[in-house]
Amino acid sequence: MIPVPEDVLISAVEKVSKSVVNIASVRMLHDQMFRIFPVEGVGSGVVIDEKGYILTNNHVIDDAERLKATLPDGKVLKGKVVGSDETTDLAVLKVESEQSLTATELGNSDSLKAGQIVIAIGNPFGLTGGPAVSAGIVSSLNRSIQTRSGVLELIQTDAAINPGNSGGPLVNTKGEVIAINTANMPYAQGIGF
Repeated sequence: MIPVPEDVLISAVEKVSKSVVNIASVRMLHDQMFRIFPVEGVGSGVVIDEKGYILTNNHVIDDAERLKATLPDGKVLKGKVVGSDETTDLAVLKVESEQSLTATELGNSDSLKAGQIVIAIGNPFGLTGGPAVSAGIVSSLNRSIQTRSGVLELIQTDAAINPGNSGGPLVNTKGEVIAINTANMPYAQGIGF
């Protein structure tokens, strides 16, 4: 049970949910017969600038031929990668929109403490109906995880993070984005990063 008044959690979720998008990617792969076929992937992202800049994970957009971002109102926009970093597993997309998008407020992850309440928002499994929300605590800070491109220093949380949540925001109770959800440990329960 989360020891925070319900209205605090609801307010934080409402503040950030307007900025959470679903990201669909299409990669072209070769099979054993050298035929090319499209493979679709899903992830999440968060609008960080009203001009259409979206923060997500690098692994969500890596090697994608086409990218689409679905806004909370259901509008689908084409996306283009404008920056990525494999080492930190972060990427920035740019979408073109006739109207300005709702940007989220960024917080400071340096001020996090173990035991602090956090909220994970995203689109697990690419499900329709808007972002899904889970809450938990910061379980550990500066968790070192070995990846293909080096060692990542990550925040560990017990807020549920599932496939498709990658790239979505981890939020504090003020409704500030303090991290980007990147992975879970598939053989463990309640361990997400």
